[in-house]
Amino acid sequence: MARRRFKDGINVAVLSLGSGCLMSNLESIDPGALDDLKRSVVEVARGLFENKLVVSTFGVVSTRIPKTDYVLITPSGFSKARLDKDNLIIVDLEANLVQGKFRPSVETPMHTHIHKRRPDLSTVIHTHSPMACAFAAANMEIPCVSAEQAFYLGGRVPLVREYSLPGTNKPSELENIVKALQNINAVLMRKHGVVVVGKTPEEALDTAIVLEDVAAIALHSILLSRPREFTSRELKYLKNFKATKYGQKPAT
Repeated sequence: MARRRFKDGINVAVLSLGSGCLMSNLESIDPGALDDLKRSVVEVARGLFENKLVVSTFGVVSTRIPKTDYVLITPSGFSKARLDKDNLIIVDLEANLVQGKFRPSVETPMHTHIHKRRPDLSTVIHTHSPMACAFAAANMEIPCVSAEQAFYLGGRVPLVREYSLPGTNKPSELENIVKALQNINAVLMRKHGVVVVGKTPEEALDTAIVLEDVAAIALHSILLSRPREFTSRELKYLKNFKATKYGQKPAT
């Protein structure tokens, strides 16, 4: 497999006759299933825009193609409101472009690193949602002062340690994002934005929506008073309550 580079240093895998293994792997993906996955990514991207979690061309959505080492991801510079499934591209876990005609997002290395280190997840979303980003800009974690946050996220939303600038591909900084995601599905990047993850595209979108809501609650409560955070005992109770009593159980 030959490679060429865009001016900003993004690797592009150029499929050739010598890359039969990769080509056959791509061709083995069920077209119908891939098309459904593309539609899900587009719906999630539009959902981010409709819920005012991104504006203009900001934000990135990526999802792992099941049973492969490939990731479907939104390209650089596309409005999430006007994104089409034919605009999506496929990259490998090293952030190399393997299918598609558009330039990958500068945040592709972050996405592929998370996918590589967390194969239990399917989807990674990056947003600049304003309430959550207010905490990130202030270098503050989001304190857990609402039942919604305690119940859905399980506690404080942490800041990623030693994170520098957008588009970083430094292994240590990318690994810090993974570490921050160990016990929660949402984290803040200092002075930058948000990363949320999920086992499905829809779950990740829900987390992004809830995160912005609880960030607004936390910010307003801080302005009004000195809210008390949930204790570890209370968080443990709510975690068990969610696991045993909330929602519907699968039919037996």
